[in-house]
Amino acid sequence: MSQQRTVTVCDRVHIEEKFYDPVFSDEETITMLQHSERHELALLLPHILDRKPNTYTFTKTIAEDLVRESSGHLPVVVVRPSVIMPTLKEPFPYYSNDKNSVLSLATAVGVGLLRVVSFANDNRLDMIPGDMTVNCIIAASWSRAVTPHSPLVYNCVSVDSPGFLRELMTANLRNLTEAKEILSDQMMWLPHLIIVENTFCLYFLYYILHLLPGLFFSLAEQYFNRKSMIMKIYRKLFFLSKTVRYFMFNNWSFTTDNTKSLLFKLNARDRELFDFNIMSVDWMNYYCFMGRCAARYVLKANDNKDNYYPKEMYKRKMKYIEPIDITIRWTFRLALVYLSYNMLCAVAV
Repeated sequence: MSQQRTVTVCDRVHIEEKFYDPVFSDEETITMLQHSERHELALLLPHILDRKPNTYTFTKTIAEDLVRESSGHLPVVVVRPSVIMPTLKEPFPYYSNDKNSVLSLATAVGVGLLRVVSFANDNRLDMIPGDMTVNCIIAASWSRAVTPHSPLVYNCVSVDSPGFLRELMTANLRNLTEAKEILSDQMMWLPHLIIVENTFCLYFLYYILHLLPGLFFSLAEQYFNRKSMIMKIYRKLFFLSKTVRYFMFNNWSFTTDNTKSLLFKLNARDRELFDFNIMSVDWMNYYCFMGRCAARYVLKANDNKDNYYPKEMYKRKMKYIEPIDITIRWTFRLALVYLSYNMLCAVAV
């Protein structure tokens, strides 16, 4: 059994439940790496990747092809999930241990750390709960074991019941804001969400709203002899945003005939125990619990601390942050109005 993400073949608009030939085989890739200098590989990288967005998806394709070529007579099956999200039921509801995902970006927005996010407003987010992915893998392995000629590839996706990225971000922001008293020791600033699609606007706002405040707080950390963390966090969030940006501006269609047939192949009891029917997921209800999931598993917040008074702590922290936040926002707005007025005057003259 091999579990591969659908990013393996993300260079295709429509992804079928079959194997695709990679641009280079594993042997060709190894030979190329062994006989090329670092600067040569840097020049060749765009041609090597072809239409793939990064080396991660490139190596995933090679790994999937290697499984197919090396499996021999082994009963191999490949399950391709889309974006894996927190669980629905098992091992317990809304569990996640993935810190490099869309949920991490949404959490950073919720605690006031990340203010600018880039994605298409109407972009669908093909995602699948983690326990449904595991259930599909178990069912596919069972089917392959009892039926040797069963399908080899399954797309475990939510194309028939998609969620939307904007809904996830706004719902997570709202839920984390409502849980602000529980997260009082995690809140960095008042949360704001600015959605941009233009690359120039993204970098401009990133420098203004992330880099400059980050440098200020980094200097404050050095002044108080504290370990410098804020710029490292911003750097990590920046590269994470760049990594997932490709998937936030593109949509894919999938063939899921094998996965649907596998679901109906299970009897009623097994279908209940190993449920991976994406049509049973209520995404809006699912989003409502994302804030709690982010607080507990991403931020490691605990609302049952001894001698812990979150309301008082939140009020004490916001006593200084709220006036500063209001001042900065109005200063920024007035500066934009002033610049716009001067530009109009210059054009009129």
